[in-house]
Amino acid sequence: MTLKTIKIDEELYKKLLERKKEQESISDAIARMLNIQIEPQDITKFFGVWKRLHEEYFKIMEADRKEMREERKFHL
Repeated sequence: MTLKTIKIDEELYKKLLERKKEQESISDAIARMLNIQIEPQDITKFFGVWKRLHEEYFKIMEADRKEMREERKFHL
């Protein structure tokens, strides 16, 4: 999904918030008001991504994780 920043008048923004449902994002509210159906993102395209990483990346991540745990021990 691509994110875009838009400028809207503050009064318009307040009106948008008034019409937005409680559990609805601003994007969802705009889509609903414009009668646009947003397709859910397909997360299956990310399945198996970790398998393609070189083993060295996992070693680096594990070392970083251990380092962060050690740092956290000193702050508690």
